[in-house]
Amino acid sequence: MRQTLFYLPHELLGIPVLGFGWVLGVLILVAVGLLLTASKTQTIAKLLEEQGVVWLVAACVVAFLLPQIETRVPDGTASGWIVGLPVRGYGVMLMLGVLSAVSIALVRCKQVGVSQEAFFSLATWVVVAGLVGARLFYVIQKWNELDGDTLAAKLWTSLKVTEGGLVVYGGVIGGLIAIVLWARKHRLPLLPIADSVTPAFFIGLAFGRIGCLLNGCCYGGICEQSLPAIEFPSGSPAYVDQLRSGKLLGMVTDKEPSATEPQPIRRVLPNSWASANNVVPGKKIAFVAEKQVDGMTPSEPYAHPVYEATMQIDGRRIEVASIDGPRNSLPVHPTQIYAAVSGLLLCCWTLLLAENVKKTGFVFGLGLICYGVLRNMEEWIRVDEAGQFGTSLSIAQWISLAAILLGVAIVVRVQYHRGGQVPAV
Repeated sequence: MRQTLFYLPHELLGIPVLGFGWVLGVLILVAVGLLLTASKTQTIAKLLEEQGVVWLVAACVVAFLLPQIETRVPDGTASGWIVGLPVRGYGVMLMLGVLSAVSIALVRCKQVGVSQEAFFSLATWVVVAGLVGARLFYVIQKWNELDGDTLAAKLWTSLKVTEGGLVVYGGVIGGLIAIVLWARKHRLPLLPIADSVTPAFFIGLAFGRIGCLLNGCCYGGICEQSLPAIEFPSGSPAYVDQLRSGKLLGMVTDKEPSATEPQPIRRVLPNSWASANNVVPGKKIAFVAEKQVDGMTPSEPYAHPVYEATMQIDGRRIEVASIDGPRNSLPVHPTQIYAAVSGLLLCCWTLLLAENVKKTGFVFGLGLICYGVLRNMEEWIRVDEAGQFGTSLSIAQWISLAAILLGVAIVVRVQYHRGGQVPAV
């Protein structure tokens, strides 16, 4: 796990990097240089009309928006110590995934007759709609868990895409809607385009899941067998989830304990805090609440948080000091790695399939089926989503089933459709 790869410094030679500083100065120089160069063929007024808004928006982002998302460490002052602009591992992997997907999709779409200009229009639609759909899906699911006490604060948190919080199926749905609308607008057949972008989706998924690993999200359940496993550091979603449930301290219950619903301890894990402090099965635990007592400092900007915990067992309040608590989570299934590998394999497989099967829609349909099956299996070892509609199936599993059915319908239709050659677009 490496949520922050590095920080862009707040200042360089005593001058701010962001805000009214170095980056804004360079941006203005580049804009002026490009305008002067282009003015040889066009008037300044015409150039400002065409490009002025873009440069103005970029300047506002650098001057006002980016300084607000710099990392600050409280040090007793009003603004705190400013570390700099964090470059998140999730965001970098997301960018690499988009670039890789666009590169593959460009080659594939050219093969079915989509011009380069038309493709970049399509790519813009799909990328923007995919990101919006993925984020919107996450925000709706996790609204009550988003940081912020007010509506404005939660909406601001909703915009922090590069820190994680994108749901794959939300992105798929958003991207598919964009493809349908774009194809209809340009009066182009849908299935050849869907075939072309299928491998691109899978390579984007592979990079995205590596981003999940760096961010610590989309984690698996506790791995108690002799299988591949991974531990996440304190402060990670898996660590905090295990701490709140009591499992990190060695207490296994059927449900997460709370102040209103005490849960009987079903068993105590060996070599844990609970076993060392004579906690035995049968006792009831009411809640576990964590409190951060240490973490990032000016001298250690990459330090992980350190927690103390408070719980109530059989009516007795118990404090767990930071020196007594585990520094890492319990071993969990490396679901992010499994998903990244499966995405890469599906990308290679669909590329190979596209070269050997010329029936329109076949690659897209089989891609839906295979990903739906694999995602359904993945959900059985992930624990970050609850069951929906009164079942143990997560929302991702329900959507997976719908994707499988849609894929089967497309494959059957393609298989029994006469001809089947990919038409020119």
